[in-house]
Amino acid sequence: MGIAYDNAIRVRVCTASAELAARLFGMLRRWACAECVVLSVERTDAVSFGDNGGDRLLILDMDSVDFAEKMPARHADTGLILISGDAGRAIRSYRWHPSAFLKPDFDQNRLADAMKACERYLQSGRLGLESPLKRRPFRLPLGRIRYVEAARHYCLFSQGKTSVRMRFSVDETEKLLPGPPFIRCHRSYIVHLDWVTGMTYTAVTLRGGVSIPLGRTYIQSVREALEAWQRGECAYDHFNPGL
Repeated sequence: MGIAYDNAIRVRVCTASAELAARLFGMLRRWACAECVVLSVERTDAVSFGDNGGDRLLILDMDSVDFAEKMPARHADTGLILISGDAGRAIRSYRWHPSAFLKPDFDQNRLADAMKACERYLQSGRLGLESPLKRRPFRLPLGRIRYVEAARHYCLFSQGKTSVRMRFSVDETEKLLPGPPFIRCHRSYIVHLDWVTGMTYTAVTLRGGVSIPLGRTYIQSVREALEAWQRGECAYDHFNPGL
């Protein structure tokens, strides 16, 4: 019972640009925090494509690294995100069947889209809440949870159109879920900060127009957490960069 995952996702950022590497690491940290994914990230300035050493994702900056026309085919179990401002390079790169392609001016949303295209390579690193029921065990990925609602001796974990009921109290759930991205906003509710679009003195609004009650004792903590999240600040213990 509790939070579990299988293996950290090994990500290799291949670039000779320290500026791009720093920006990528910051964005990857934010993405990993929002999606509740455990990443182990390493930077290199040389392509090591044929022998990936267990990497699940390679992010290759083709504008600063000689990726070479002779680069061998990638492993079938390794995702590939290519970065370049050169349209000709982009066209030639499709021989390696990349999962996604980014221009150098990509932002957080475009990186999130690229990571979503690599989703099948990222499953083992997803943090999940394990059911306390022994007869029907299952693991609910934390990144899918938009908010949590107390329901007597259970909690309802909303994933949008569907909800999962698990035998946790809201107090137990608050202790289990990482914060950020999760924060208690009411004695009966916990929300995922990445889904919050605004707040008043009585409610928190989520994407899609969902309104969640906001308790008076939580107003200050929610406001501070939301402002920090919107500034791009996040504390995540399962992100290990190797700049």
